[in-house]
Amino acid sequence: GAAGVAVGVWVYAYYLVPAVFGMSLPDGHGNYMSGDPGKLIVNTGTLSAMDVNLYWLRRLARMAVDTPAVLAVIFLVLPRGETPITYMGAHTLYSYIFHSHIGFQLWRPALLQAVGVGVVENFAVHVVIVLAHIPFCLAVMAVLTSSYWRML
Repeated sequence: GAAGVAVGVWVYAYYLVPAVFGMSLPDGHGNYMSGDPGKLIVNTGTLSAMDVNLYWLRRLARMAVDTPAVLAVIFLVLPRGETPITYMGAHTLYSYIFHSHIGFQLWRPALLQAVGVGVVENFAVHVVIVLAHIPFCLAVMAVLTSSYWRML
């Protein structure tokens, strides 16, 4: 079922892919001179000219290994029929445009400060915090796709 697919995707992403590549693959966002690639290429100077010129292949490899997991979730986990949040689908552009301004810059920092979450070193606590984002994200999406928000 869906739980089995989710466990399979987790095993694939966290155990199989790192075992095959033996290194971390770059994030697909940003340019090569920012974040970890920038530190690796510019600051350390340990890569040869060929490694720098072919660094784009690491991003391509990342997309290639991420694609099967995404397809498995799309075709095997996501529901085919209507759900309680299906009505939001027609208005997702509103949530896409405004989520960073409304949800993550105003509510989330205030919520985290009120709860007093520090640096999390326990895996179980980290999982609970990540799972707590689900109702938060659904609430932000419900507000941003509501008829009231669209009238503003």
